[in-house]
Amino acid sequence: MSSHPLDAILRPASVAVIGASTDPRKRGHHAVRVLVKGGFQGSVYPVNPGGGVLYDLRVHRDLDELPEAPDLALVCTPAETVPGIVERCGELGVKAAVILAVGFAESDREGEALERRLREAALRTGIRVVGPNTSGVLNLHAGLNLIGVANVPDGGLGLLLQSGNVALSLMIEIGEKEGRGVSACVGVGNEADVGFHEYLEWMAEDPHTRGVAVYAEGIRDRRRFLHSAAQVSRVKPVVVLKGGRSARGRRAARSHTGSVTGADDALRAGLRQAGVMEVARSDELLPVAWTLATQTPTRPGTGVAILSDGGGQGTLAIDAMAEAGLPLADPGTDTRAELRALLGRAAAVGNPVDLAGAADAAPEVFARALEILVADEEVGTVLVVGLFGGYHLRFAEEFAEAEARAARAMIAAGRRAEVGLVVHSMYADRRPEPLRILSREGVPVEGSLDVACRCVGALVRRGSALSRPLWSGDAWERLSAGPESAEAGAVGRAIVDRCREEGRTTLSEPESRRLAGSVGVETVPAILCRSEEETRTAAAGVDGAVAVKVVSPFIPHKTEAGGVVVGVAGPDGAAAAYREILERAEAHLASRGGDVPHEVLVSPVLEEPVAELLVGVRREPGLGPVATVGAGGMVVEVLGDVVDRVLPVDRDEVVGMLDELRIAPLLRGIRGRPGVDRVAVAETV
Repeated sequence: MSSHPLDAILRPASVAVIGASTDPRKRGHHAVRVLVKGGFQGSVYPVNPGGGVLYDLRVHRDLDELPEAPDLALVCTPAETVPGIVERCGELGVKAAVILAVGFAESDREGEALERRLREAALRTGIRVVGPNTSGVLNLHAGLNLIGVANVPDGGLGLLLQSGNVALSLMIEIGEKEGRGVSACVGVGNEADVGFHEYLEWMAEDPHTRGVAVYAEGIRDRRRFLHSAAQVSRVKPVVVLKGGRSARGRRAARSHTGSVTGADDALRAGLRQAGVMEVARSDELLPVAWTLATQTPTRPGTGVAILSDGGGQGTLAIDAMAEAGLPLADPGTDTRAELRALLGRAAAVGNPVDLAGAADAAPEVFARALEILVADEEVGTVLVVGLFGGYHLRFAEEFAEAEARAARAMIAAGRRAEVGLVVHSMYADRRPEPLRILSREGVPVEGSLDVACRCVGALVRRGSALSRPLWSGDAWERLSAGPESAEAGAVGRAIVDRCREEGRTTLSEPESRRLAGSVGVETVPAILCRSEEETRTAAAGVDGAVAVKVVSPFIPHKTEAGGVVVGVAGPDGAAAAYREILERAEAHLASRGGDVPHEVLVSPVLEEPVAELLVGVRREPGLGPVATVGAGGMVVEVLGDVVDRVLPVDRDEVVGMLDELRIAPLLRGIRGRPGVDRVAVAETV
């Protein structure tokens, strides 16, 4: 196995516990006990000024007494002592430190200053720092458990968590699920030094980690995280639960981890571009991560088949799939005929397939029906819904062995056909042996139909993500360094410099048009007019009605000021519109401030435009440039019908953005009306 820069944190050969204690209630005691008794094969060095012996180990009075510079130091001391301890560790050659203490940037200004000192100490000495405000680190395959939770089940999930309570909750949940376990876990904390993206890259290379589950409240360098996640998700699934999605949640996240969270819509778009699966609820994180780590993603072009032993549950599952926009398989004629021969006249053999009681006396029918379904080339994933695993509990104990055989046959059928399998059972909480067989072999078994459906949805989304070109976060830097960008940048800088000289923060429309034109964006022709006479002349040169609009950087929303008149006929009408617009603009600015305008733009009126669209680019902290496409005009403020993507994007991605809008049917054309030129819109973006 090749070495990784974070091996000192997650595969250390030696650990110093600074603040080791004889008090069993303290982390400094628990850490030494777990290292000694939990299978850690490296050297353990307890450190405490009082000295003594702990678990037959000498307690060193200070770091200078240690016989070697350990790979890792677990610092269990109060916050105010941490910067000095970390600096001394770095000077002695300690490679990394885990900081458990709270009271840093998540607390107050004093804590922010303390965290700056900690970061500076790390930079000066080269030591890597986990946290502060971390729940610790764990790598079961290295015998390393510094998270304060005992008896963690071994398995294939890597966890990156920004909450000790969430970590504890997930450990409890994992312990209750057959077959699920953890490979490694990091309490990321405040990211004063090591960031989310670095841990993610380590887990990508870890042979024991099959998938990664992330709980994040604030990711400091979001763009680097997305870039790393895009690379990692090609080889291992990455699932994210984001805390702090609401305004109050963001405030809570700030007080919890000291992170400024930023706009979640843009981050959510970036996660999808990177192939990361996002979940919205805490009870989905582990099931979805485990499903993606163990099951084959849905092949593009195929759909989901539902196999149920009850009409109601099957109907609810179909509803959930349809509401989520998931493709449903349409079994072929031969498949339906085989199912009819197996199940009889009363069964439904479309989608869902309803056994209609056929398995009540013969549970193996479930397995045979599944074998028929997965052989159909239209089927990419199967969701089993209902009572499977509990027939022997409901009817007769004699069915137990038949159900166990059926479970094994279902596992084999899914693997043979390379079709993903998710099982919902009303008996999941009772953990009967047939369901335990499925779980031990990596088949997700869920008691909640909603959660089971979300697991299936994740398989569909992952299959789609893997079929798309790899998104590269650093491609933007390469694109923005080209000669065309340099030319546009010169135009933009000149405009911005003028705005600054005049104390402005917004552009006028002519300035915006110049900037758009410098990057090849076509706009409706417009003539800048500074008088009634110029307005007359401009209108006379247009064949048909014109629009007259005020020009002022102090009036960004022209309609609010009465600064737009549309459908103006002839030179006289244009001159009258000029007077009216400037009078309204002057009245509008009287209470708001800003120079009184004297310019208007005259443009031809487009005949029956399909729709107004908003296209924009903004910079998001930690993410960089983000493109927005949405319903334009006043509609955007009423409906908020917008879609974000983190740059760069290609033409297909922009067309996909248009399809996500609520006005998408209008853009495609309805009731005989033409649609928009979607490729032209994509080129504009």
